[in-house]
Amino acid sequence: MVLDCDCHNVKALYRRAQAYMEIADLILAELTSRKLLRLTPRTAESNKRDAKIYANMFARVTKDSSVATKKLKVEKSEEEERREVAVAMETEKEVDS
Repeated sequence: MVLDCDCHNVKALYRRAQAYMEIADLILAELTSRKLLRLTPRTAESNKRDAKIYANMFARVTKDSSVATKKLKVEKSEEEERREVAVAMETEKEVDS
């Protein structure tokens, strides 16, 4: 096992924490995670920073997609309105005939 040779191997510790989570051993998962954070403090800080950046990026993407969705809804409703007018005109022609 990697941790027998290198007890500070970040990837192996991460996998161990995941394994503890899978078997619902939350105490050992937390202890392993805390050890990881102690070993990689800069990584933890950069992960927090990256999370904020990506959250903002995804918020913008979501906002942009909601604008596009609203635009499509307006276009669909306008198209439906045109169809209703066309059907009404057809019906009027049939009644007049």
